[in-house]
Amino acid sequence: MEAEYAELPETLWYKRLALEYALMQENEPTFNPVEGDLTHYEGVIVGSDLYEGGYFRVEIILPRSYPYFPPEVLWHTRIWHPNFSDTVPARVCESTFKEHWSPSLRLVAVIESLRNLLNNPNPDDPLNPVAAFEYKNRPDLFTARVRQFIEEYASPEQAFRHGRRKGF
Repeated sequence: MEAEYAELPETLWYKRLALEYALMQENEPTFNPVEGDLTHYEGVIVGSDLYEGGYFRVEIILPRSYPYFPPEVLWHTRIWHPNFSDTVPARVCESTFKEHWSPSLRLVAVIESLRNLLNNPNPDDPLNPVAAFEYKNRPDLFTARVRQFIEEYASPEQAFRHGRRKGF
């Protein structure tokens, strides 16, 4: 079987999905399956440090090739950050989802990586070069823009209102 077509056998695939669901319920209570689909989660990541007060809506989709290939991550809240594109949904610059992906990683690790990236920008590997420049050379301007984006796009009401499911 070629690596690009690697899949778990069906029985193991369903066991892995059940394990991921159990771990998500235990460790990430703000993330839930969309309409009961254990390959599709939505949730909210709460910012800290520079992103304190920000609520960021995230969607995670597990391809059939998971866990051999990483999940698709859709960051639905507009954000000013060196490692996120300034688009909606934003692209995420995270090596965990690319060259450092391992089948042993769990969805809770994906969310923790996102939370870590959010709160620890890396301006040396930017998707948003303007934000990276500001972060390195004009921290006052960068911080002001982060606060503006949180006020405009990342309120709790916005994060929870836009979810697809009732109660999200």
